[in-house]
Amino acid sequence: MFASAAESGVTGFMVPGISLESSLKAAFLSETRTGVYASAGIHPNEFDPDYPDNPADISEILLRPRVIAVGETGLDLYREGISAELQIKMFKKHIRLAEAFGLTLIVHSRNAEREVLDVLGDDVAVPVIMHCFTGPDDIAIEAADRGYYIGFAGPLTFKKNDQLRDLARSLPPDRILIETDAPYLSPEPHRGKRNEPSYVKYIADTISEIWDRDTSMTAVTLMKNSMEALQLGPFLRTDLVYLLYGNIYMNITGRCANRCRFCIKDRADGIGHYYLKHHREPLETRLESIIESLSPRMGEELVFCGYGEPTMRPELLKKLARSASERGFRVRLNTNGTCLSWLSPGETASLLEPFDSISVSLNASCKEEYNAVCRPENGNAWDRLLEFIELAGRAASVRLTAVKHSGVCMESVKKLAKNLSLPLRIRG
Repeated sequence: MFASAAESGVTGFMVPGISLESSLKAAFLSETRTGVYASAGIHPNEFDPDYPDNPADISEILLRPRVIAVGETGLDLYREGISAELQIKMFKKHIRLAEAFGLTLIVHSRNAEREVLDVLGDDVAVPVIMHCFTGPDDIAIEAADRGYYIGFAGPLTFKKNDQLRDLARSLPPDRILIETDAPYLSPEPHRGKRNEPSYVKYIADTISEIWDRDTSMTAVTLMKNSMEALQLGPFLRTDLVYLLYGNIYMNITGRCANRCRFCIKDRADGIGHYYLKHHREPLETRLESIIESLSPRMGEELVFCGYGEPTMRPELLKKLARSASERGFRVRLNTNGTCLSWLSPGETASLLEPFDSISVSLNASCKEEYNAVCRPENGNAWDRLLEFIELAGRAASVRLTAVKHSGVCMESVKKLAKNLSLPLRIRG
């Protein structure tokens, strides 16, 4: 399959989940094959009426770095078995998960297109893909007007399906996606056979005919649409929660009062296939929704960090940490320890109350080194850092860290940590 796809010019794959089991398989495949991404969701025909919370089980899968969408989800009123009421309830849970995690929503709608739009409303906070659309023209036009993407699969190529081709012709080119829905709905000339990713070229050729464009120009537009729809790129999304080293990390801010010469955010948009750079401060409501969607079983600790300094949002940090602690998480703070530059000792002590442990970036052995390497806004940041370390030790277990840098004497850093009677972790 991958070889034939490559021969056809297909280099990227979105593998959707339709159940907990298939979502896990899709996530595993995305981690083991280059160019593969996954989604996680419970298809409306896969809901277990006796287990109404099963969409919550996909939250852990959504933390994985190459799982970039929620779905397939939606409504299916073609088949009997799962009540419309239960389907709508589960669909809404998926929408909330997509918005909390900031992931694209892949929507199934069969004999339920109007109902799907009614549930979605006008203000979904993430991209929406109307997957494998074959519904009424007016629904597609309304969805495109809302900014949703319309996905066309094999039926677009069927010889007698002029209606669907006319619909594609009427839609804005920047709202159109193509897909296979493999192993189903093979396009002409393979109709009736098992579908595969390489056959997407036939759908692309049909779009070229509809647009009356050169196939290479069509491919450029469709690729751009796909990248934007799936938020694949450093300027398209910010991952506010991610999973590394067995821990869950919360990326709550991009602000920092230091400009450390070794800071990773000056060299990369993220780590481990996560996009972590902020283009605006994340909404408090979204961060709260993330905490509510997580379970302590998903990681050993819940770590508040950020592509910045988390204590620069002190009230939010305390609120989120307290909520996580009440949900049973072991909670850790990763900080540069300079918050006494903008908080009083009493405010700082109150801020640290929910935390079980605190990791403090020492990074120097004296004020001169610190100012040269970490370049703080406050000239007294080193003094505030040492005061913070003492204060933090009264609140929780404290560990120091230091990044190797040419301007820092690491032996002196080790000696300082020993004098403070605190463990030190040196990072390369």
